[in-house]
Amino acid sequence: MGSPLPGDSEVGEVSTPQVPRQRSAVRLTRQVTSGPRQLPPVPAHFTNRTAELALLEKLLTQDGTDGPSVHLISGQGGIGKTALATAWGRHLGDRFPDGHLWADLGGFSANGPLSVSEVLGRFLRALGVPPEGLPADVEELTALYRTTTIERPLLVLLDNAASTDQVVPLLPAGGTSLVIVTSRRRLGRLQTEHRAKLVELSPFGSAHSAELLGRAVGAERVGAEAAQAQAIAELCGGLPIALTTVSAKLAGRPKMSLEKIATELGKEYRRLATLSTKEAQSVEASFNLSYDELPSDAAALYAALGLHPGPDFGVGVAAASIAVRPEVADDLLDQLVDVGLLIDRGDDRYTFHDLARLHAKEKTAGNEYDRDIALRRMLEWYLFTASATTNLTVPDQDPIPYRYEYRPPSPVLFGSSDEELAWLELERENLIAAIEAAEAWQLPELGWQLAAAMWPLFLLRKHYPDFLRVSQSGVRCARTWGNASAEALMHNRSGAACRGTGRYDEAVGHYTAGREAARTAGNEVVEIRSVEGLGLVALQQGRLDDAIGWFTEDRLLSERQERRHDVGLALINLGATRVRAGQPEAAIADLTRARDVLEGDDYNVARARIELGRALTATGELAAARAELEPARATMETVGSRFEVARALAAAGEVAEADGDRDEARRLYDRALPIFVGLGRPEADALRTRLAGL
Repeated sequence: MGSPLPGDSEVGEVSTPQVPRQRSAVRLTRQVTSGPRQLPPVPAHFTNRTAELALLEKLLTQDGTDGPSVHLISGQGGIGKTALATAWGRHLGDRFPDGHLWADLGGFSANGPLSVSEVLGRFLRALGVPPEGLPADVEELTALYRTTTIERPLLVLLDNAASTDQVVPLLPAGGTSLVIVTSRRRLGRLQTEHRAKLVELSPFGSAHSAELLGRAVGAERVGAEAAQAQAIAELCGGLPIALTTVSAKLAGRPKMSLEKIATELGKEYRRLATLSTKEAQSVEASFNLSYDELPSDAAALYAALGLHPGPDFGVGVAAASIAVRPEVADDLLDQLVDVGLLIDRGDDRYTFHDLARLHAKEKTAGNEYDRDIALRRMLEWYLFTASATTNLTVPDQDPIPYRYEYRPPSPVLFGSSDEELAWLELERENLIAAIEAAEAWQLPELGWQLAAAMWPLFLLRKHYPDFLRVSQSGVRCARTWGNASAEALMHNRSGAACRGTGRYDEAVGHYTAGREAARTAGNEVVEIRSVEGLGLVALQQGRLDDAIGWFTEDRLLSERQERRHDVGLALINLGATRVRAGQPEAAIADLTRARDVLEGDDYNVARARIELGRALTATGELAAARAELEPARATMETVGSRFEVARALAAAGEVAEADGDRDEARRLYDRALPIFVGLGRPEADALRTRLAGL
């Protein structure tokens, strides 16, 4: 069958030989652990494929490669690759107690293939690596994934692969792992270079098509209209996804004749806009049959969600798309799942099969008014909800007001800052897709606001590649919108993203462009951030005199604008620079003042205390340094900033080193280094050098 549909996970009437014990004995004797269990459920009416399952088992016993065993299931869209892979994976599940990983790589999705870095990030998080500890660079992510999987026998299902290049970085390093790949392509390089065993699927014949119909709607009903069942099978082209959709309709209408369905299939279809094969005709016919029977509100929701920019979605944005209450949307989503037009991924998250998404989009193709309203409602819901997380951080400029066309009727309530940050993380892909959709649909003001609203996530969790991608999109949106202040802010954030990964020349370019845009707008508040950024780049490059000059200008601009908070930030940077320049007494004065000025902003007070601890260490006041660093680290752990936690640990290591306790210094440095490495921060190199000298 095709992509997993709702239902239990029993595999009907499938006979599969067991893998010989010489290959699986270790797996069978291992204790079940708490590793991830991500495989989707097997479709309730999984049919046939006994021969393919037996072949897969046979190929597994013949595998003698050094790396993981790779099996490729190939065939046309909707032919049942995912269902077969899921059924086999679940059959083998107990042999891989260290974890089962799954990702839909989106190789044939309307949204394009999923990036390798995104999938690696998901897998590493599932395997226990904290999101803040993930490197920004895909090569470093790949290396971390290999390290994490080398000793862990894993079952990995990579669904809907677009190419060999998308698959290879996702292969675990352990030689006792099993990787199941599905793709519409044969992926020749995966076969030749990684010895993937190929199993190709063909459409069901009439007997198995009728069998699937019989399982779904009852053998007696199918037997009573055998000729019509045969006609349905032929019109569906033997594609399990089409047969499943028809079955869902028949199951929901127990008195409907198969003859009526067969007649409708023969007359009521039209080609999907982006496909021209017989497969697409059959699938669209089955989709239309379900769609045409939907209540008007469910049909409206289906069409609206076809415009959703991201890969999956929750109840909130679904409700916003057609302006209904969440409890109403919840019921409508259930209706769409029931007829096979949506896939329930669990945890109140939903997605489309690729072809169903295209079908849904087609329903608004001739109605630009409804299309524009639905899209804007969804984008504004994301903005409205993301804006409720702004209290996670102190804004880096005064907000630019936004007038909603379709303001959600009720405020978003989060129970804690942890919930706010978790929501931003959960919706990260959707927020990025929303920004890019707003830009593509010529809604630049909305696109810029969405980009600006992601600031707390990037400040606290970094995600540097996404940070830069969003900020550069924000620059383009602001320029199209014609708002120089907004453009300056996004240049500054682009600079921060580049600076965080050591791309200093690019960072200087962005900060300089930001300052020019701020001056064009006559906005000294935003200019403060540009000047600060130029100082931070100079500091990280070791140009200390230049850094002191920029931070002094930063402080003067802030004082002229009576920006007390910005004065405090400038003083932190001045103090940090003076410590490095061998001026600890002046640094202590700056940092003590910064700590007092910033009272009430726990995050930046903690930043001031970390730098103050370093300055006090330089003057030999070690007890006072510890008194600053310990509460600073506790604060950073509370707010979830692992980068600042690492800085506090490194500073505490310097105190221990100055106190002659080399073992304690090494212990603290060893705790800080993986965080810097994981975040792709240039501080890692300096800390390695320091460790080597102990």
